[in-house]
Amino acid sequence: MYNISRKYKQFWFLLIKLSIVFGAGFFIYKQTFYTREISVDELVIQIKTYLLQSNWIILALITMTLINWVLEILKWKLLVHSIQKISFLAAAKQSLSSHTVSLVTPFKLGEYGGKVLYFQKSKRKKIWLLNLGGDFTQLVMTLLFGIIGFAYFINTFEVPIHLHKLRTIAYLLAMLLLIFLGGFKVSSRYPKANYYTRLVTFIRQQSYKSLGLLLFLSFLRYLVFSHQFYFLIWVFEIEIAYATAMMLLFTMYFLARLLPTIYLFDFVIKGSIAIYLFSFLQIDETSILSIATIMWLLNFAVPALLGSYFVLVSKTDGNIKAKKVKTDLNNI
Repeated sequence: MYNISRKYKQFWFLLIKLSIVFGAGFFIYKQTFYTREISVDELVIQIKTYLLQSNWIILALITMTLINWVLEILKWKLLVHSIQKISFLAAAKQSLSSHTVSLVTPFKLGEYGGKVLYFQKSKRKKIWLLNLGGDFTQLVMTLLFGIIGFAYFINTFEVPIHLHKLRTIAYLLAMLLLIFLGGFKVSSRYPKANYYTRLVTFIRQQSYKSLGLLLFLSFLRYLVFSHQFYFLIWVFEIEIAYATAMMLLFTMYFLARLLPTIYLFDFVIKGSIAIYLFSFLQIDETSILSIATIMWLLNFAVPALLGSYFVLVSKTDGNIKAKKVKTDLNNI
């Protein structure tokens, strides 16, 4: 009876994994060939005209994509180190497979669920919080550069902004900041009050060295994918000053992060915002859409296809051999 139950469990687990893989593949196929605002023929013409003229351009783009994901994997390896020591390959499998799972789940929930399944049940709450902490460090970089870019944008292009609405947003952000900082004191008195206070307590338990390194990796990753976008602007022979282009890109990522959206349609939001921002410089819409699509294929679709393999062959539920280690980072 035990063996029969185990076989049924393995069968359903395999069925779930196949559903995730086929769902992710169908989503990538549909978004690439049917729901893009630019036709496939136009995209192919743009790629042949600008990208395939030189092998070094393709090599540079692939290299930047690899660096982007290596930094993301290193972030996850560093985060997990406080609970369990894992190899770079294990961190890569967990990051890429959870990225694939996130395609078929709303609000990026699949990335959280995909990672926790690799660990024992006793560690899953902490793993969930670690993943949240990793996203938070990337959010800090997006907000930091985004505010600078947004200020430049509204000042340079004289975008009409209602001051009373701007003040309201500033007050709300200030209130959220005060509440977050106040949570540090609340969490010390009521450490089991809710998930928020647990998150604050968990962050407090991390060393300054660990948090500093996470922020540095997030900073490098932000620079890599933003400059990859700028590199494509240069390859497409779009005449725009470097500083202006970067400020618009900072604004694009900032606005895309602020707008509430389902993770599946993140590329639609970024593409639409990019068209709006670069329209102030009378830049061809087709070129911007082509660049946004190539960025999506390189950093989103291709890693998801690679992650599909790890979804199929992965062993979850804590089958990775755990080694408890101290939070000291000297052993990394």
